[in-house]
Amino acid sequence: MSRLPIAVLAALGLLISSAQAFTVLITGTNRGIGLELIKQYAEKGWDVVATARNPEKAHELQALAKKHKKVTVEKLDVSDVKAIEALAAKYKGKPVDVLINNAGTLGDVSKQTIGALDQTEFVSVLNANTFGALKVTEAFKSNLAASQMKKAFAMTSGLGSSELTARRGGFYAYRMSKAALNIGFRALAADWKAEGIMVGIIAPGMVETDLLRASNFPGKGISTQESVTGMMKVIDGMTLESNAKALNYNGEAIPW
Repeated sequence: MSRLPIAVLAALGLLISSAQAFTVLITGTNRGIGLELIKQYAEKGWDVVATARNPEKAHELQALAKKHKKVTVEKLDVSDVKAIEALAAKYKGKPVDVLINNAGTLGDVSKQTIGALDQTEFVSVLNANTFGALKVTEAFKSNLAASQMKKAFAMTSGLGSSELTARRGGFYAYRMSKAALNIGFRALAADWKAEGIMVGIIAPGMVETDLLRASNFPGKGISTQESVTGMMKVIDGMTLESNAKALNYNGEAIPW
């Protein structure tokens, strides 16, 4: 029986261990897109850190974690700065190859329409969708820098596009939170590029989720499977030269 040289075996071992070492941290994974992201990354053999605001009530997520031993569920409310800092402290020194800020909220649509604007609701949406994503990414910068891939993503929406807004109004807090998210992560991409950390902005498309139903969208959305499969291709293909662009799940640019 032929034997491979020790050097070749060592190189193969390094490649295998490297492939197994990838870690993704995803916020907002109790249902919909977040849950599907967890499922597909787990099936690829990645180490997955899945956060949810109320993990004890996230029965599908808990079942997925039980099935895939590499999935770790953590409690996190992205509106809670102390909770973000505590989670980052817990994972200090742990490389995170891909960070996906999926957590967010549409908010109460009736309280973000002209004639019924509610300041408390407005601030709540901005806090979760914009500040929360930026704060999580800031908190895990050292984890990203220590990883092989060094990729952080914000989850945006076509409703945050200035050009597309001309087609349909309303959703003021949600729209403004996503527009602010876009510019914030574009600035972050510029700040971190010299350190080799890639910062991207992705949108899942019109996905058939509870959030889409709550928005009173008249049509039918695409499946979460199709959306997530597409977004993962966008994530895999991002480079330092292509980051900071807002891309849809199919790779098409979203107009500003």
